[in-house]
Amino acid sequence: MEFNYLADSALSTLVENKKFFKEMSDFVSDFSDGGKIKKLLEQSVEQSVEHAVNVVHMKIKHQSLNRAMNQVKNSSATMEEFEEVWKERSKAVEQKRINVKNLDEFKNFVKAVESAAGQAGAEVNDQANGTAYDEDLIMEDSGSEVFSFYDPWSKALIKNPMRNKMCGHIYDRDSVMPIIMDRIGIRCPVLGCANLCYIQPDHLVQDANVQQKIQQSMSNAIVDVTASEEDEE
Repeated sequence: MEFNYLADSALSTLVENKKFFKEMSDFVSDFSDGGKIKKLLEQSVEQSVEHAVNVVHMKIKHQSLNRAMNQVKNSSATMEEFEEVWKERSKAVEQKRINVKNLDEFKNFVKAVESAAGQAGAEVNDQANGTAYDEDLIMEDSGSEVFSFYDPWSKALIKNPMRNKMCGHIYDRDSVMPIIMDRIGIRCPVLGCANLCYIQPDHLVQDANVQQKIQQSMSNAIVDVTASEEDEE
């Protein structure tokens, strides 16, 4: 499928970029660059893992929707029946939580980036396995809406969600506002975003619904940890 091909190409490009940065880092190691290239490599590695989470998530969701579509198409006798069943099935697929970090495809990507980036790969592995990429806090499905609980700039858990009206993506207010006030020409940093407009203050609105979802997810996580500790006792 063309979508899968594009998704795989995106992941391959991310790995190739790490190889390039690693070669540049090795090349300038004999010169005094103040560690700038190495720092760029480390930042690029972190961003690649985050992008991979989104790409793999979209790919798996696309495959699930395709399978559901074929099943509904084969089992429906009329167009009316198809539309009714498809509405139900597609909604179920959209609401299903996908734990990306446990998928072999994501793990293989992390290994490839680790190999391409050399020593920086240790950081990749830590991030892929740590709480920063805990899928219970990363992706939330609500109909056709998928968003991250983590700010794309700071990588920290969003506390004050601001929605970009131009594309629907979510940022933390404390991250996005200083960035767009200090610099012009800042576009949405979310991988695959088709919005080419520079972010303006009037593009951003507070999203109380997302804030409630984040708070609820955090509360559920605390309850789960507490229950797990009680079971161990």
